[in-house]
Amino acid sequence: MVDIKTAEAIIDEDIKKIYLGNLNTVEFDLELPEWGENGTKITWSSDNELFLKPDGSVTRPMNGIGNRRVCLRGKFSYEGIEKEKVYEVCILEEESQIEIIEVLPLTRRAERGTLVTLPRAVILKGDNGHLYSRAVEWEGGNMQIFETCGSVVLRGKVKDEELPAELFLDVKEIVPSETTDTACAITVMDKGETKLKSGSIFYDAMCRAVAYFKSVNEDEMLYNFRKAAGLDTKGARPPEGWDSPECLLRGHTTGHYMSALALCVRETDDSVIRRKLNYMVEELGICQEAFEKLPGYHEGYIGAYSEEQFELLEKGEKYPSIWAPYYTLHKLLAGLTDAYCEAGEEKALEIAVKAAHWVYERLRRLSKAERDLMWDTYIAGEFGGLNETLTKLYEITGQKEFLITAEMFNNDRLLVPMTEKKDTLEGMHANQHVPQIIGYMELFKVTGEKRYYEAAEFFWKLVTERHVYVNGGAGENEMLFEPDAAGEHLTQATAEYCVTYNMLKLTKELFRYDPQSFYMDYYERCMFNHILAGFDKKPTGETTYFFPLSPGAKKDSKFINSCCHGTGMESQMKYTEAVFAHTDKELYVNLFIKAGTRWKEKDTEIVQYVEEGRPGDIKLEIKGDAEFIIKLRRPYWCEGEYTVLVNNRKTIANCGLDGYIIIKREKTVNTVTVQFPCLVRTEKTAGSKDIKAWAYGPYILAGIVESRDFLEISEGLMMPVMEKKEKEGRLEFRADECKDIIWVPLYDIGDRRYHVYWKSK
Repeated sequence: MVDIKTAEAIIDEDIKKIYLGNLNTVEFDLELPEWGENGTKITWSSDNELFLKPDGSVTRPMNGIGNRRVCLRGKFSYEGIEKEKVYEVCILEEESQIEIIEVLPLTRRAERGTLVTLPRAVILKGDNGHLYSRAVEWEGGNMQIFETCGSVVLRGKVKDEELPAELFLDVKEIVPSETTDTACAITVMDKGETKLKSGSIFYDAMCRAVAYFKSVNEDEMLYNFRKAAGLDTKGARPPEGWDSPECLLRGHTTGHYMSALALCVRETDDSVIRRKLNYMVEELGICQEAFEKLPGYHEGYIGAYSEEQFELLEKGEKYPSIWAPYYTLHKLLAGLTDAYCEAGEEKALEIAVKAAHWVYERLRRLSKAERDLMWDTYIAGEFGGLNETLTKLYEITGQKEFLITAEMFNNDRLLVPMTEKKDTLEGMHANQHVPQIIGYMELFKVTGEKRYYEAAEFFWKLVTERHVYVNGGAGENEMLFEPDAAGEHLTQATAEYCVTYNMLKLTKELFRYDPQSFYMDYYERCMFNHILAGFDKKPTGETTYFFPLSPGAKKDSKFINSCCHGTGMESQMKYTEAVFAHTDKELYVNLFIKAGTRWKEKDTEIVQYVEEGRPGDIKLEIKGDAEFIIKLRRPYWCEGEYTVLVNNRKTIANCGLDGYIIIKREKTVNTVTVQFPCLVRTEKTAGSKDIKAWAYGPYILAGIVESRDFLEISEGLMMPVMEKKEKEGRLEFRADECKDIIWVPLYDIGDRRYHVYWKSK
């Protein structure tokens, strides 16, 4: 007779070892094992066998009816003891059956006698009026030389389409370079000079993250690397979830973890965290050296598995046989680069440089057509922001091959429509493409090529104006939806955390060049209502993968070492990054959180105080003799006239066209107080007349209700008068109608069911 506790332990161990792949985007049959590694019998059942049968076979929903979420249950049995594990599976709908009715022509210029790289994608128009992008092959090849000046018309074959493409080329003797000045308009104070102050929800979140970092076992983070390199794993347990030894994405969390530790050193200068980071770097260096001694490996390689995934990608293998090897490599290279840039780890730069050379040597053997095919392969060819990190390494080292390699990742299916200013985002994998755009911003910094900046700027406007939810998040089931359709995609799988993390990176970079208040309005919306709200209120280090916005939704921290676990760790160390910025003569106050900064060039210290219960009341305390202009953002939620007090005396301060209030700081000015009227307001949903949400200042509000049906509220309560309660720093509201429902900011919903969107009667 087996001891019950022993049987349960065996079952738990087998449950942990089961890995079924990325269940958020299922297109293929699942391999469902009948037996666990330790002898557990597994019986599978599905709550919707129309789409997923117990044998793992998948039938995708017809295009147009949407993805389907299915509960897959595994019953684990051992010696009379049984346990059940529920897996939530998202079956992607079939590919679009939309008829393409037009291929939009492209126009380009070419220099006579010079090898020209033609655009590898064109823009298509469907019979529904929407736009899409697709790969194209031009007659004569995608790289050509034109020896005669004049007009040339090329025809091309569009992937999977009968309609031909047309490219109008204007061949000239000389084509001027389309570059521009890359000097930033402002300096964002994001190098550690800005610090959070205690007594705020952001400071508390950062402290929970630090506590989690200190609980992490570094040897577990290094397990897969040591095992792949043939080294002793030092008795560590193997990681779980997306970093388990069975998972093809293993190693990505280690990169995120290093980035998070590096940012934590910047924010806290904690000696324990610094030692943990140093250990990670040194041990990865040992792994890299071990790989170089193994047969079949190339110099500089570093990874949590062999080079086979990269080889299979080059041969055309697709997900789920392989899973985004360059994406995983990006997380590792980004972590090493952050360790150097944010924490001064010289060894990290040495490892990163050798690994970047490995990428260069591998990719330069391939033709551009071969690389383009790789990057156009869904999930398998995802490469994160590797173009960004390689460009940064070029900036640090001056080694030209890194810049060349960065541009090898250019993805025309995204770059062409963005430079043409056409919205082709519908159906694109959100987190596969936002990091690429960030990479284009980094390339713009070093090349000055206007197309990179213009693509990034247009992409940002598209996403934030037409493809986001009320909390700033984008995408449903990881995919960007059609323009102005948020109300049609309110499910459990809305607003992937990684996407918002990357959108904030992009927002900050664009703000450096064009310091307009609308960038920080969006930044604030996301930081308060997704980045903070998605982080666990316990020191677990977990974040929501998706932030569900369906009626009666409930947050689910998956604890699976997902990509969003990684960006969630980093995000808790980034709250200070956009609070303050400056020019030679101006201090920008962008975000209203309790924080202080030191403006070294002015020998000035500024501390900002904000009470979370009164988000419209901002106070600055200033120490130093420097005179300058304070530019304080007038937030989008300020309804009516604001009040400005300088040294407690009311003064007139106008707001500029950039959305910033202009306040002169003289030597005698010690305090500046700004009071914004802060009311409950209704936010409409693009594309829907009756779906709305409530907000208060920077906070999107959620009603705490168990019901899974839409709340219906009278049209007359579009601007409800709510009773506001401030207790223990918490905000609570009640409407005139439905007084039994408490409304709270999204960061305060905890593990309760909630409603963000409601319908007007």
